Amino acid sequence: MAESKNLQLVLVTPEKILLDEPVESLRFPLFDGQIGILPARAPMVGRLGYGELKMRSNSGEKTFFVDGGFVQMKGSVVSLLTNRALTTDEINRKEAEEQLSESIARKAITDIEVANKSRDQQRARQLLAMAK
Repeated sequence: MAESKNLQLVLVTPEKILLDEPVESLRFPLFDGQIGILPARAPMVGRLGYGELKMRSNSGEKTFFVDGGFVQMKGSVVSLLTNRALTTDEINRKEAEEQLSESIARKAITDIEVANKSRDQQRARQLLAMAK
């Protein structure tokens, strides 16, 4: 069986399928670190983190902010299901700064509140890192 030189990326949000196209490579955040994907990788399922999805294809590089979710790789198809995906042009720096300030100022008492505060800070910091 011939090995494919491309992956098929399917990027899905609750509203729509954002991408369904061939790519040469991918890099994106898992909940516990970054991962890079090349063709012929072993199958996997993982939980997405917050941060930059970078893909390389024949037409160049594209970048999105992914907001958690799940990833599955089966064969040459990589499916990313995320709560939202934004291009760098869609990221509003002022809103991200406000989200970070609000999450830092929020009081957290219970374990769930502490976890939510930490998650919101991480998301806002990643948005700021990607904002133009």
